[in-house]
Amino acid sequence: MLRYMIVEDEDLACERLKMELSVRPAWHLVAEAREVNEARQALMRHKPQVCFMDINIVGGSGFELVRELQGRLDTRWVFTTAYSEYAAQAFAVNACDYLLKPFDQQRFEAVLGKLEARYAAEQKPLERLAIRSMGHVQFIPVTTIIWIKGAGNYLELHCQDKTYLHRESMAVLEQSLDARQFLRVHRSAMINLDHLMAINSELGRFNNIEMSNGDEVRIGQCYRQSLFRQIGLESTD
Repeated sequence: MLRYMIVEDEDLACERLKMELSVRPAWHLVAEAREVNEARQALMRHKPQVCFMDINIVGGSGFELVRELQGRLDTRWVFTTAYSEYAAQAFAVNACDYLLKPFDQQRFEAVLGKLEARYAAEQKPLERLAIRSMGHVQFIPVTTIIWIKGAGNYLELHCQDKTYLHRESMAVLEQSLDARQFLRVHRSAMINLDHLMAINSELGRFNNIEMSNGDEVRIGQCYRQSLFRQIGLESTD
């Protein structure tokens, strides 16, 4: 999950950033600010991994704010401005990237893709899940999770001897798990490939997965090809 912040005093640019990032499950907005003092406080409080920083903001300069906070935050800065002549200054303060307003869609996608790739390369897959229940926290090794089912605002974590309820979205947890081990097979189901025992057909189509605990998991139509590709087989339907 990439935690990001927007420092922008133009409503149109701010809304465009939020709209584009709202459909990308890896991104989570932690704060917005319109002027320097508000931005400084929010940055120190939330410590975002990425900040989209306008150069000319109320009360000062985005450049000066970044210089002030360098060494205090591990944040990647993407400067946004309507003026191309600021590009050299942006990279002089170790900006990750630079976007000209109005944003070009192809360029914007490239910047987001680069940030996501860098973040993914740095992330170590989750090894344990903290399950909160009845005043205590239990730590579950992810290797013991056989499959995961969406259940409203919760997830059911199906293990060999017990099913745990965990309050988190499927999309957020999926980003934290090792993609080589856990695979989404349905809008509301994800499996641990180490516990995959068989894929069974129904009316001539491979629709059901048999897991090591005997549970059957339905395969969603749009996930079938990625499942077969992941396990090194070709789908025959």
